[in-house]
Amino acid sequence: MTAVLDKAPQPSASAGTARPRARGARGSSGARWLFLPPLALLLLGLAGPLVAVVVAGSEDHGPAGMFTEPFRSALFLRAAWRTLWMAALVTLCTGVLGVLYALALGLARKALSHVLFGVLFLTFWISLLVRTYGWVLMLQPQGALDGLAKTLGLSEDGLGLYQTLPGLIPAMVHIMLPYMVLPVYAGLRSLDPAQLRAARSLGAGEWLVMRTVVLPALRPGAAAGAVIVFVMSLGFFVTPAFLGGPGSQVTATVIGTEFGRMQNLGGAAAMGVVLLVATLGLYVVADRFLKISEQWERV
Repeated sequence: MTAVLDKAPQPSASAGTARPRARGARGSSGARWLFLPPLALLLLGLAGPLVAVVVAGSEDHGPAGMFTEPFRSALFLRAAWRTLWMAALVTLCTGVLGVLYALALGLARKALSHVLFGVLFLTFWISLLVRTYGWVLMLQPQGALDGLAKTLGLSEDGLGLYQTLPGLIPAMVHIMLPYMVLPVYAGLRSLDPAQLRAARSLGAGEWLVMRTVVLPALRPGAAAGAVIVFVMSLGFFVTPAFLGGPGSQVTATVIGTEFGRMQNLGGAAAMGVVLLVATLGLYVVADRFLKISEQWERV
């Protein structure tokens, strides 16, 4: 056996030099080519439209007027105020339901947990437009909810929730719920079981363990989910466009009206830039103090 090992073929000098050269070729030219598709997608799909919007807004109103002109519109100011408190209400409702749903996922048995996860991810798998149409069919006059209310004797004329803010809020909460549940559930999964056993061994009851151990562990994930839900609600368009009425327009629907019906490209672009800057600024500040990006890396 030693003779066989002694006679084992040794790599030649040419082979030894060829391998590093091949690795170097792959590391230099091949890796650089891999960056081209995402870079092109970033430039064409994100940077290009943003530059076009900024240019359209500045051409009509100037660089400074692009940020001041939308605030001269009473319609935009009313829509902006309505959007802020609607986003805050949606975030509050989603936060309460999201924490309860995440706790149910963590406490449920394996089979039930799989069912709850499946129901949750249906929100991602089914098209947003399809889900919005489902809410339209439920809320419209003579729809499912009006029929149920008449059957139960709650109202003879129906609930009248179609194209109103009270009808829009539940649909928004339903759509935004996964963005709250996932970071909260990630925080629940990171909880050390030894802490729970230590708290119980020291005589703490279930509610005390929940208040002093479980809820503090969920707080960072809940903060991350709240910021994401609030920011997304500020610019949400499809669901408010179908379920919101003329008197309940939000910022995104006002921008859509200026662009589509009014053909006011410069005004729509200026409003869009203001909304974009406000949204990005809010997210940057929240990420600076609450570490939102780190929480989403745990999901």
